Amino acid sequence: MDLITILKSRIEGLPEGDYTQGLNAVVQHIEVAERHLMRGQSTADETAFTDAVYRTNHAFEGSLKEAFRVLSGKEPANERPYDIENYLQQQNVLRSRVLSQFTNYRREWRNPSAHDYRLDFDEDEALLAIVNVSAFAIVLIDQITERIAFEEARETATSESISGKEFHSLTERIVNLLEQFTKQFNQTHKDRPDIREVEVIGALSGFLTSTASDLEHYIEVKLSSEKSSGRADLLIISDTEKVILEVKLLRGAKFFNSRLVENYIKQVSNYIAISKITKAIVYVYSIPNTGRVVHNEYSPSGVNGQIMIISTENNAV
Repeated sequence: MDLITILKSRIEGLPEGDYTQGLNAVVQHIEVAERHLMRGQSTADETAFTDAVYRTNHAFEGSLKEAFRVLSGKEPANERPYDIENYLQQQNVLRSRVLSQFTNYRREWRNPSAHDYRLDFDEDEALLAIVNVSAFAIVLIDQITERIAFEEARETATSESISGKEFHSLTERIVNLLEQFTKQFNQTHKDRPDIREVEVIGALSGFLTSTASDLEHYIEVKLSSEKSSGRADLLIISDTEKVILEVKLLRGAKFFNSRLVENYIKQVSNYIAISKITKAIVYVYSIPNTGRVVHNEYSPSGVNGQIMIISTENNAV
């Protein structure tokens, strides 16, 4: 797996913005760290491994600054690195998986090298630093991508008139919202074969914020206190009901089929079991699609709940 190539592709998938130059610099630091590693492997100069770690530290701090820029809406140049780290860590800004990568890199490499100028790193430590900071930057950019999609959808979303229409359940209302979302999201994304799942989730969150402000919704929700608990893409809450919403992406000519349905039902059935929430929806977004959605309800044997699968009509040839 070429992590640098993956990182570059993530950055290329973002629209141009104030963060672009900084994220490109992050890639450059990691590439230089890789060259230091190879220099240490091919020569007798073991200081190259320590040089590699110092470069990954620059990539780590650069990633944090650009994430802070997007997630807080503030200019990172006006903030101390310490304050940026505290903001991202303490304000529940970073997703849990991103936060775990952040904590691991800071504990194992950044803090030791920053506080002990006599410290030397060996080849394995340099290699692990490069792998870890690359993985961290990738998952952090996923969250940046999600936030950009959120803001774009929040600003452009419009709600269709539903005056006189009564919804008998939160599930029924969510179906209506997903139909509207699909139409609007397709207006700007139908010709984008490179859409990623985090973009759909972010855009859907922004759409709900704008068009259904009376509903609470949360992204990447841990469904129980158990350490190995599953995480739902979204949890939507009204005054009286809760609905789990899981988002899936089908790309190109990969068509919706019974095996996929079985897998989706198995996944959300587990979510129902561990959360005791009895309503779940799987939203399947196909690329490309017609802009129309179809939905089917399921009541699996042994599952104390109902599952609805809402899928966009795939028009791939």
